[in-house]
Amino acid sequence: MRLYKRSASPNHVIRRWIPLILITAGLVLYITSSALQTTILSFLFPGETQFTHSRKTILQMTGAHITLTIAATVLSSVFGIFIGILVTRKAGREFQQLVLKLNAFIQTFPPSAVIILAFPVLGFGWKPALLALFLYSLFPVLGNTVVGFNSVSPAAIDAAKGMGMTWFQQLHIAELPQAFPMIITGIRHSYILNLGTAAIAAVIGGEGLGTIIISGLTLRNSALVLSGTIVISMLAFIGEQLFALLSWKQTSHGDRTEKQANMSKKEK
Repeated sequence: MRLYKRSASPNHVIRRWIPLILITAGLVLYITSSALQTTILSFLFPGETQFTHSRKTILQMTGAHITLTIAATVLSSVFGIFIGILVTRKAGREFQQLVLKLNAFIQTFPPSAVIILAFPVLGFGWKPALLALFLYSLFPVLGNTVVGFNSVSPAAIDAAKGMGMTWFQQLHIAELPQAFPMIITGIRHSYILNLGTAAIAAVIGGEGLGTIIISGLTLRNSALVLSGTIVISMLAFIGEQLFALLSWKQTSHGDRTEKQANMSKKEK
């Protein structure tokens, strides 16, 4: 017999939000205050003389990095979920293995190679970087979407059909709540992958936090490298916490949907 978790207490919910709020506040303070950056980095690297980028603020680089990351993640999520839904329907199921194999083949190319290949066509800037991030992060979303919908309880689908639901109602009400945790996991992997890989975009003028990291490597300045790495790490933690909260809430909703479907099937 399957056990269903009780709703979390208010204290448990608060404990989930506290680390997220603290890290977000720390990130905002760090990227908006050059004095704080200098204080922290000079303490860690007393031998260095330069602690900020000479041309751009870390706030500007963080904004560009987040924009590129979110744009690539949104594109891969939209296309990945759409294709995943198509190949898990009856009409498109025969293309499922072909799509997954094609997407897996793309993963054999490193993001840097895709950026270099796209550079002659799309030119210098953020466009080749966005294309590379999109193609590279499509597989986690697409793969998890397919796994999520293929693992939907048959009882939920039978119950939806028995109640006379249209295919869209069946998808939205019966299948999506159960597949959603897997989809969110894929989007989370896509976000983290894009966040780290977006640093490479600075090589072809994609800006972002890779600018200060590459400058640090060029100048052999560990303080600059660490400064960019700190922000990327904090953005990764914030993203992980947000996705974990979203997945946690939807999992309980999916459990309730499956339980109602099982009860409906028994009543028949």
